[in-house]
Amino acid sequence: MPGKHAPASPRSFYISLARALGAALGAVALMVIAVVVFLNRGDNKSQGLPIVSSPSTHQTAASPTPTQTPTTTPSPKVLPPNQVKVDVLNGTTHTGLAKDTAKKIETEGYEIGTVGNQRPPIAKSTIFYRPGRRGEALALQEAFPEFTVLKESKALPAGTTLRVVIGGDYPTSG
Repeated sequence: MPGKHAPASPRSFYISLARALGAALGAVALMVIAVVVFLNRGDNKSQGLPIVSSPSTHQTAASPTPTQTPTTTPSPKVLPPNQVKVDVLNGTTHTGLAKDTAKKIETEGYEIGTVGNQRPPIAKSTIFYRPGRRGEALALQEAFPEFTVLKESKALPAGTTLRVVIGGDYPTSG
C-alpha cells in the first residue's frame, strides 16, 4: 500500500510533475513580464534602455507633431587622397624602405609629409590616424593592405592626417 503522500499510480505522478513544472514556468513568465514593464516605465534614455512608446507620448504643447530627426551625430566626410598628408616612417632595419613606400603612397594621390625612421623598430606595419579620421586610414589600408594595424593617435604633428610606420611584417623584395 502506498504511503499517504505517494501518488496512486505512475500516471498521476507525471500529471503532478507536469502541473508543478507548468506552475514554475508560469511564475518565471510573470516575473519576466513584470521586469520588462518596470524597465519601460518613465524616461530611460539616460540608462540606455529601450523605450516602447507611441509617438504621441513625445508631443508637447509647443510642438504638436513628434520630431523625426535622427539623434546620431553625422560622421565626418572622408577626405580624398590629395587632401590627406601622410608621414612615412621605417620601423625596420631595411635601409630606404620609407622612401620607397612613400613613392608608392604618393602615386595613389596622397600628399607625403615626413619620411624617416622610427625607433625603436616595430613588429607590425601600422597606420596611425588622427581622431575622427579612421575613414582615411581605412581607405589607405585598402590601397596598401600590408599595413595590418590601425591605431588612433592624438600625438600626430599638426597638418598630418595619417602616419604609416613600416614594421617587421612588411613585405620586402630583398
